[in-house]
Amino acid sequence: MTSPWMALLALALAGGRAHPMHTTVTEVVQEDGRGQVSIQVRVYLDDLRSAVLPPDGAAAADSAMARYLRATFALADRTGRPVRLTWLGAEPTGDVILLRLRGEVPGGLAGSRVTSLVLCERFEDQVNVVRAEYAGRTTTLLFTRGETAKVLP
Repeated sequence: MTSPWMALLALALAGGRAHPMHTTVTEVVQEDGRGQVSIQVRVYLDDLRSAVLPPDGAAAADSAMARYLRATFALADRTGRPVRLTWLGAEPTGDVILLRLRGEVPGGLAGSRVTSLVLCERFEDQVNVVRAEYAGRTTTLLFTRGETAKVLP
């Protein structure tokens, strides 16, 4: 079931050139019982470009995006051990860019800690939504500037 808040954020991310708020929507999906996790971050291209993309070429941009995302998005297992996130690349689609990562969370996502502060250092009104799917459940976490890790139930 989609909440009105999620619908508003989806509309904001799908809208035209001028967007009413600064937001990202991240999907964290546990793909199997062994803890394989795929992560996709949707962010406005112009917001990301202004924050991290260098003017000199796609390879440098890809590297800059990977470094930036690893510095502002983190996942730790239920014991607090950081999960190594592998960069899978970026795909621009209209006004949005999809940033993709993969990791392995031994024991699955339940009890894991998520931090999503993407662009919070840049925009005071930044809101980051993290939607996690694992073990037959869906959980949504919201992050704003100054917040710390939140635990997935």
